[in-house]
Amino acid sequence: MASAQIFQSGFEDWTGAAPDGWMGAKTSLPAANVSEVTDNVHSGTAAVRLEYTASDHKRFSTQALTVEANTDYTVSFWVRGAGEIRVGLFDDRSTGSGYASYSAYTSATATWTQVSQTVTATNATTIAEFILSVRNTVAPEHLVVDDVTISTGSSVQDVSIHDIQFTTDPSGNSPYNGQLVSTSGIVTGTYITYDNNNPPAPQYRYTYIQDGSGPWNGVVIYDYYNNNNVANIGDAVTVRATVDEYFNLTELKDVQSFIITATGQPQPAPLVVETGDVASEALESVLVEVQQATCTVVPSGASFGKWNVNDGSGDAVVGKLMYTTTPDPELGQVFNVTGVVAFTNFQNNPEYNILPRMASDVDIVTGIADIAELATISVGPNPTNDLLVVNLSQAVGNVNYTLTDLQGRMVQNGQFTGTRGQLNVSNMPTGMYHLTLRSNELVKTFAVQVAH
Repeated sequence: MASAQIFQSGFEDWTGAAPDGWMGAKTSLPAANVSEVTDNVHSGTAAVRLEYTASDHKRFSTQALTVEANTDYTVSFWVRGAGEIRVGLFDDRSTGSGYASYSAYTSATATWTQVSQTVTATNATTIAEFILSVRNTVAPEHLVVDDVTISTGSSVQDVSIHDIQFTTDPSGNSPYNGQLVSTSGIVTGTYITYDNNNPPAPQYRYTYIQDGSGPWNGVVIYDYYNNNNVANIGDAVTVRATVDEYFNLTELKDVQSFIITATGQPQPAPLVVETGDVASEALESVLVEVQQATCTVVPSGASFGKWNVNDGSGDAVVGKLMYTTTPDPELGQVFNVTGVVAFTNFQNNPEYNILPRMASDVDIVTGIADIAELATISVGPNPTNDLLVVNLSQAVGNVNYTLTDLQGRMVQNGQFTGTRGQLNVSNMPTGMYHLTLRSNELVKTFAVQVAH
């Protein structure tokens, strides 16, 4: 939409010791900490110095302005000095004590730098105040601000979840790390964490969203519980937040806008993966399913109620932040488990977990004789550069096969009959693939390495 300027201040006009248009009712920065600057200004003859050396924050707000509901406003200003500054908005909304979530802090430098941040008004009002929030300023300059402009419209990029997540950086960090973005997806899971008080109180809310099935298509929103940005599984949401890396987990934090655009939407299909692949950068926050996986570690106090499954490719940890598996799994039981891949760092133990969301996500596999029959299948040689031979060993009927790459793209598919089949992989690029075999009742997946 076309932008319209609703406020402009070059701090050229002062009434007494206060800049005109500022020191609104929501200002908490003491008047003595606001002063006029006339040297090294960005333009004109004056700027404003904001001083607040503590690590909490104080607000420097405009006088009352009129804003419209569900409207973006871009706050642009120039800053230099030493300290941190961010943008906020009071629009007397029904949540957050009337305040929008703040943008991420920007650290000032000795040279003039332009900052543009977008905030969204959710409530139409004539008593809105736009806020510059400051902290950790350092003498002698502290923070010097000039040429503030507030306009309708957004400066925020619209980015897909896949583009936020996909990276070739060995660190796993998002290419949008530290940037404010807008993205959309379907909620696949959510949970709340609590503080350590007695009794504990809700502290943080984690909401997982996806905009499609497969690798790189999931992301977690990390938000304060009291922000009331509440959505349920199947809700379609659009969120504006800052991309952040937590122990190389890509997440969205400092939520500025959280809008539910539809409810009751279909869930993305869970991606079938091997247990040994769960701890993967491409799968973080993605809805997955592991199949024919045997319980190798049962829930206990030492495991904090988590348990492990293994389909022969390596252990995967099943967590309980969304749903506690009941009854407790037993060693040797075989499961199909669906859940969101979550990164946790409980008691300084960083690991990826599959988080089931409900009882139906944990399926105890029946037909033990059939499982034993399917377990006799072998695939080799592995690695291979030519033919991949599948020995079914026993007649299990017709077996459908699908060969996919690590992006979830199908490379080959077909059907084996009898007790033996083979695939020609000589023209496939070097890399890791998944061969999934399906009989009438059972599914088994093998990791296959093609090496030329």
